[in-house]
Amino acid sequence: VIIFYSLLFKLMSAPNLLRVGTAENIFVECQDCSGEDQVVTISAHYHPTKAKILATTQVILSSDKNFQGFGQITIPPEDFSKDPTAKQYVYLEAKFPGLELEKVVMVSFQSGFIFIQTDKTLYTPNSKVYYRMFGVTPRMEPVERVNDAQTDTSISIEITPEGIILPMDPVSLKSGIHSGHYQLNEIVSAGLWKIVAKFDSNPQESFSANFEVKEYVLPSFEVKLSSLRPFFYVDSDTLEINIKARYLFGQKVNGNAYVVFGIIDQGQKKSFPDSLSRVAVRTDCNPDVPYAPFSCPFRLINTHGKYREISGRDFIARFH
Repeated sequence: VIIFYSLLFKLMSAPNLLRVGTAENIFVECQDCSGEDQVVTISAHYHPTKAKILATTQVILSSDKNFQGFGQITIPPEDFSKDPTAKQYVYLEAKFPGLELEKVVMVSFQSGFIFIQTDKTLYTPNSKVYYRMFGVTPRMEPVERVNDAQTDTSISIEITPEGIILPMDPVSLKSGIHSGHYQLNEIVSAGLWKIVAKFDSNPQESFSANFEVKEYVLPSFEVKLSSLRPFFYVDSDTLEINIKARYLFGQKVNGNAYVVFGIIDQGQKKSFPDSLSRVAVRTDCNPDVPYAPFSCPFRLINTHGKYREISGRDFIARFH
């Protein structure tokens, strides 16, 4: 805050940075006044020539308010450069009866802030991105419909991998809030996207929120096969194999297993098509390890009458 004193106890107090397009309060006080009301004119002039009055208002100081009061001015943005790096100023002036207070003050194009919220941070192609925008003044109050500079915003969706900008129609904030959605196409660029919002009064300054677009990929899981016994007899009725499936992060898989039995004979895999069976793999079954029975173990004997050793890798399982 800037405070100016005079020898006659006249005072003007104002922000040290005046925001263009935003109503700013200017405080004035007459510390040695008494009796009649005092009219004070507050104005902002073009810098450095004073060729134009940019904004003006009057404040009446009265004894019942201790000769203190606030005046409100709004500096229009039309007379300033839109370059955010340029330093620009105005003359701020308060005219008391018989005395003037004046000071050079820097101006800013900070019209307020826009906070953007999405319903998720990760989306898949052909889905909808729902978002909400909250517009607030520099004092963190909701932007109301006072003038267009405070209500209308330009909204665009920016694809960061290719730098493509998809503009959307300007919208008006209602009670400082706007809700909307954006439909992603079935074929889109995967990667990091942005929702970008700007005040129409200050298009050089933008506010953004990131979200990611990613193809949906089924999580990887591990399948383990094991036999209930390390061997079987020729006259056994069945050969039972345990099937255990878990995702790599530890959660159990819920689905179906298709099992085919076979052997490796002289380096070649031979399967028995009629042994194909479907086994339900459920996370809530008891026990939680289903098994696949093979009803003809004697077929695992080769034509020379010798027994073949069977290992877990000789069994084939496919999950759907």
